[in-house]
Formats: sequence, C-alpha cells, structure tokens
Amino acid sequence: MRIPMDQMRALSQRVFRDTLQAPADIAEVATEVLVDADSRGIHSHGVAALPYYVGKWQQGQIVPRARIELITETSTTAVFAGHQAIGHYASREVMKSAIEKSGKTGVGSAVIRNSTHNGAISAYTIQAARSGMIGIAATSCAPHVAPHGGRLGLHGTNPISYALPRGERDPLVFDFSTGHSAAKMKKQARESGRVPAGRLLDAEGNPTTDPSDLQGGWILPVAGHVGFGFALLVDVLTAALADSPIGQQMPRLSETSGPYDGSFFCLAIDPRAFTGMDRFAGRLETLIGQIESAPAQDPGQPVRWPGKQGWSNRRESLAAGVHFNGTEWQDLLTQLQCLGVNVNFR
Repeated sequence: MRIPMDQMRALSQRVFRDTLQAPADIAEVATEVLVDADSRGIHSHGVAALPYYVGKWQQGQIVPRARIELITETSTTAVFAGHQAIGHYASREVMKSAIEKSGKTGVGSAVIRNSTHNGAISAYTIQAARSGMIGIAATSCAPHVAPHGGRLGLHGTNPISYALPRGERDPLVFDFSTGHSAAKMKKQARESGRVPAGRLLDAEGNPTTDPSDLQGGWILPVAGHVGFGFALLVDVLTAALADSPIGQQMPRLSETSGPYDGSFFCLAIDPRAFTGMDRFAGRLETLIGQIESAPAQDPGQPVRWPGKQGWSNRRESLAAGVHFNGTEWQDLLTQLQCLGVNVNFR
C-alpha cells in the first residue's frame, strides 16, 4: 500500500509533539529524518521506529525537551554534550557545526556524547552534501555485535555514512551498518522461518539460524574482519573522541534504566579548499559516468552508484506516497494506539 508522506509526517508529529511533548523545532527535525528515511526505502529507520522512541522516553532514556550543549571547540573541531536529547535533532545540530567550520577552514569535525538513537545517519551526510560539502558520519550503538572470531557482544552495529555533493543533482550517498541488520534478519525469518547462516550467535556464542536468538543472542559483523575493523574505527571516532562510554561500557538495548550513552561523529570537507568545486565536480561526474557505463553481470540489473535507488524511491514517494507493507502499517498504528497516540486521520 501507499501512505501519503503528509500522513506519515502527521503521525510522527503526534508522537514527538503530543506524546513526548518535544518542542516544535525538535519534533520537526525528528519527523523530517524519519519520513525521509521511509521515502528513500529505509523503513527500519523510519516511522516504524516511533514505538521504540516512545518506549525509551517512558524509560527515561530520552529527554524530549533537552538541548545539546557545546563543551569545547577550536576553529575546526567541536565537542557537545547531548543530555539525552532526541538524537535526530542533536545530530543535525552537530553536523551543522561541522559544516560551518568547514566553510571557514576547509575541514570541520564535531562529536557529541550522551546522545540517543538518531535514525538513518545518511540524513546528516546528505545535510553536508546539500551544503556543498563532503559529509562523513558514524554512530556508536549498544554492544550487541560480536568481534570477528568472538562469542560475545563488543560493539554496536556502528553505522558509517558518506555523501558527496553534486550541485543541484542528488548527492551520491552511502550508508551501511558494520554489523548485520537485526531488522533485515527479522524480515528474512518471517519469509523463510530462519535467519541466514553466518549472521547470528546464540546467547552462549554458538552459530545459529534460529530467529528466537535475535533476543538475547549476538549479531556478527558484516564481512567478518572487514566489518569488525570498521566497527572499531567507529568506536574510536565516536566514543573515544567524545570521551563517552565505549564498547561493553555501553548499556545493551534491553536495559531499561540509565542513559542510552550513544555518541556521534561527523566530518565536513569543503572541496573548494582543495582542488576547487568545479574540478571536484568534474572528477566526480566522470567517476559516476564510469560506474553507470560499467558492464553489468546481469544486463537487466545495471550497475548503480550508491544512493541512486534511494533517490528514485524518494521521487516515487513524493508522487504517489511511501510504499509500506499493509500489515506492518496496521501493526504500527496498533502499537502506537496502545501507547496512547491518536492514529485517526479521518
């Protein structure tokens, strides 16, 4: 089924404004990030996450009216305290700081500690790209991903994203999790009854394909040592630079007391400080042209540059509404209604 984007925005606003009592500007940013993710086809980080945010607010792990605080800064760096503010707003402000510094010095970077879940982090690298900057971002998460060769959780899925500016055209954007996605594994389990091999350990650290082990078990890193190596880099760029709890010091997602204690890192690079925007854009478009003209293994599946499908999804969403599984949409409305959210749009 297709859900109008205005209806999705209204639903998100009801959660953040009416239920969580967030200020209007914070609710607007959170709504924009969630609905944008849905419009690009990233449903695991769209409005389906609204019940999660309500739950974390009820547990005291999100403070909807909190504002971030600048702790220290230089001409090229900044460190913020999140005070458990809504993560989408916090991350947007932190990237804004990095962009402003990059515009003055060529490179700007910022981190935030004591933050909360911030959705699809490509939202913030796109923010940089729309400002003419190369954007890079990473987020630390609860430690439910085992290290390569290990048996117990050490770090989070620790996503990384980058986005490249293309003037008036849609940015090239890449966003990936260094650990296998629990949401995707749940979907695969619904379809086949099992989790694909090589993605999950049970609570004792044994390989498993049983979807029940998604509760209490441990996720494996993407591509083994590759995902593990990038996950460690994320821990350092986020938690270590922000002086925040790192690795197993962070609480598990199942813990319902104490702060979320997430951290977020972002970097903005101004091409004008290097080769100049025109030359940079020319090189990038040459590369994109080479990607699009690359011989495909399957003629029916042409090679695509990162983000192209997501932008196609967004144009379709703007024209016809966001594609959403009908059962999952009704389940979402039921969950929110049980949490006291008005889901009547008539």
